[in-house]
Amino acid sequence: MLVPFGVSVSGIALLSTTMAGRTTKSLRGRKVLDGGMGHELKRRGISDGSFLAGVLANEDETPDGDNPVEAVHGDYLAAGCDVVTTNGFVAVPQRMLECGLATDRAGANRRASELIRASVDRAKAAVAKYRTKAGADDANEKTIAGCVPPLTECYFANKVPTDVDDLVPEYAAILSTLLDCGVDVLLAETISTAREARAILRSLSRLRDASSSAIPPLWVSFTVHDDRPTRLRSDEPLDAACSSVVEEAGSLSLPLEAVGVNCSTPSAISAAVPILAGLTAGTNVGVLAYGNCFRTTTSEWMNSLEEGGGSGGAGAPGGSNGRSEDYDEDGYLLPDAYAKYAVAWADAGATIVGGCCGSRPEHMEKVAGVLKRHKS
Repeated sequence: MLVPFGVSVSGIALLSTTMAGRTTKSLRGRKVLDGGMGHELKRRGISDGSFLAGVLANEDETPDGDNPVEAVHGDYLAAGCDVVTTNGFVAVPQRMLECGLATDRAGANRRASELIRASVDRAKAAVAKYRTKAGADDANEKTIAGCVPPLTECYFANKVPTDVDDLVPEYAAILSTLLDCGVDVLLAETISTAREARAILRSLSRLRDASSSAIPPLWVSFTVHDDRPTRLRSDEPLDAACSSVVEEAGSLSLPLEAVGVNCSTPSAISAAVPILAGLTAGTNVGVLAYGNCFRTTTSEWMNSLEEGGGSGGAGAPGGSNGRSEDYDEDGYLLPDAYAKYAVAWADAGATIVGGCCGSRPEHMEKVAGVLKRHKS
């Protein structure tokens, strides 16, 4: 059902085909998003005890021209993913200051922008290399999603400034860099609060109005409690947060193309997807779903930090998430088990399915395979 712009159904302002404007390659049918990058780089030896080494790897040059970030992107493309996400999740000013990569806010903004540009370059290089391979005749359909991450430490909603306008300048800087680099989609991911999403929308609106340039499609994905999947990490109701995003995107005439959930357990994603599918029914807004692959849930890991522990971290074998037979000895969900969740999400209404922390090319190969064979 196509609904004129501005018409409201169940309190949600719906997006019309004219507002979505760009019926791009990104949602022509179901799409497979890539899997995790940070943990996969750590698994390949790119680690300094944090994820900083992973984002700095965007700038690595080796004598033979190989780059670890490009290699991971390439493996996801080879696995059958339609979308690769730029490796810029921790390329934010606060992390630059905390890690000593800058000494003042202006320097932190510059360094974050450099790393974001490098992340886009690596994604573009990986797609270009994929195009040169024999049999990669679907390469023109590959999409590069520019990562728009939380500005503060993810999951901890209490660390997010309470005033939306306080978030706008830094989000505007990130978005401006991604727009200048020419990504196909803007992916705001692992969002813990509705105000972060609203700040992203306002930043994007101001950038568009200032330049009169076209804005690529926007995907907004929240992270929810693992044991209370109807609520964001901030305890805000998921349905209310997504409704507010759809409504504000409509009022600002922004090309919101999908809302979703990520960086939570697969079972939590399973509970959240039907909520989003119901909210977006009859609109041009799709549903995005990609979960973590750790036996230890994020909620368990956060609780261990509060209790002074946390040495195992996410992925430790001792977690309580799911059936033990679905996990390997290191606490990672097996690819076949993850693919079963992915099919269930697609059946429940997800139009974009991928993997988050702990997922690997092996997981996404299984997901891509079963979704291409599966008809919901």
